[in-house]
Amino acid sequence: MAWQNPTMLAERIAAYIRGETGDSFDELALAVFRSQYERIASFRTLCDQRGATPGRVAGWRDVPVAAPPAAGGTEPGAAEPPAEPDHLDLHHTVIDRSFPAACLGGMGRPPVLSLIPPGEDASDRGLGFMADRVLRVWAAPDSGVAMARRGVEVAKARGFLAARQRDRRPTLVLATSATLARLLEALDRRGLRFRLPPGSRVVEAGGRGPSDRELLIRLAEGLAVPAESVVRAYSATGLTSRFYGGHDRRGQARPFRPIPWTRVRILDPETLAEAPAGTSGLVSVFDLANVGSAAHLLTDSVGVAAEDGFQLAGGRQPG
Repeated sequence: MAWQNPTMLAERIAAYIRGETGDSFDELALAVFRSQYERIASFRTLCDQRGATPGRVAGWRDVPVAAPPAAGGTEPGAAEPPAEPDHLDLHHTVIDRSFPAACLGGMGRPPVLSLIPPGEDASDRGLGFMADRVLRVWAAPDSGVAMARRGVEVAKARGFLAARQRDRRPTLVLATSATLARLLEALDRRGLRFRLPPGSRVVEAGGRGPSDRELLIRLAEGLAVPAESVVRAYSATGLTSRFYGGHDRRGQARPFRPIPWTRVRILDPETLAEAPAGTSGLVSVFDLANVGSAAHLLTDSVGVAAEDGFQLAGGRQPG
């Protein structure tokens, strides 16, 4: 069966994400569960302890959630982060089907300034992998990375921003909140402010840093990028997919939007039962793209369900 072979299953899921197959989410979710039950001993132990065997699991909600080690996942079934370059085509498909629609907004292939280290140097390998793919496939040839192991390369970033201010080409800045803050602080110390062309965007990929409101004010002042042009990205340890949300003109965060190949629930941290509507809890995600590790993950992010997605609560979260 295809579900017994992880490579074949990854190809099947990639085709589903591209809209090239008649498979349903539920069919693929059960296939992923059966595959991981057979292959991952610690996950099988967790499932057996909870009575969640292939003969008893009827849908994705019945699959036990596993917590990544970074989120306190010490029980059997704790998931390891997805490995790269395992199932490379699937990882590429996830990025290609989510990033352009959420972040480019019809920009085509804009010049991109990345403040994220290359994949092999990044502390968050998934984020570095995503940035590498964006630069290779979705960015103009004169895009660049202004981030090294020692930190933000301010002179390089300054030259890039000055060139875009001159040529008036809408630009995309890809960074974490922390690297954005470091760049803006460095420019401010030098008395520098840039006016990026209208239509420019910033993709802020989470992380620990200044508050949303503070960062939005500084982006408007330092780069002339308004709040509604700042896209937030969210993921968590162990997830392959990344969620995106934006802001309104007043700087209020909009919910992270659903992704067709994932399912998100908010769970009570004590019982792991689904939290009542409007109640905060831990964000759990079933990610079909997590073929290489546990697909049903319990994150350490606190959130609340929204009509068109979910919101995070309790401070900034990893991207």
